[in-house]
Amino acid sequence: MSAVQALKKFRLHELKGLQSHISRFGPLPASGSSSGVPLPNPFLPHKNPQTGRWAPPKYSLRRQAELIKKAKASNNLELLPPGPKLSAPTASIWSQRLDATVGSSQKLAVLNEALAFPVDWIGEFKPKVADGTDLGARLYTGKKRMFKGHKWERVRERRAAHHSMLLKDMDKRVRRYKKQHLKKRPNPLKVSRKISTKLPF
Repeated sequence: MSAVQALKKFRLHELKGLQSHISRFGPLPASGSSSGVPLPNPFLPHKNPQTGRWAPPKYSLRRQAELIKKAKASNNLELLPPGPKLSAPTASIWSQRLDATVGSSQKLAVLNEALAFPVDWIGEFKPKVADGTDLGARLYTGKKRMFKGHKWERVRERRAAHHSMLLKDMDKRVRRYKKQHLKKRPNPLKVSRKISTKLPF
């Protein structure tokens, strides 16, 4: 019953904070269905229309995961809004599985005990989809820049481009160096005639 109490406390807390949300972010947009009470989705960030800044979600990802675990334990996953840790298709699939395993009368009793009113969560969650199937595409999806990594990883592309540029005409450079060396000393085994003196004249 502690999981049901946690879900009940969550929904009541969001219902009580509706006025403060409206005073801070303005009135809620009209929802598609008028069957439930419109409430802002606390799992998603919200934009302030006056300042243009985005406020982070009210619940962190860790707290969202904890609520989802409690909702799964009490068979009430549809009471939570969609978010990064729980999408709407996943919730519907999980509820269908629970309806098959748990009796509908028992599930309705738990739902009535949790909260009786339906809720329309305002805010659309758009999951990030990776462009490719490799690990790098899935790892950096939705991120502005790559992780810090090692120094050799950050400069690897620049070093490879520099190496390819140097190796492109390396034979010509080697021949030029050898000709210049032969001009300076045609016979490397011959003793140099240069005599060093300490006198300035």
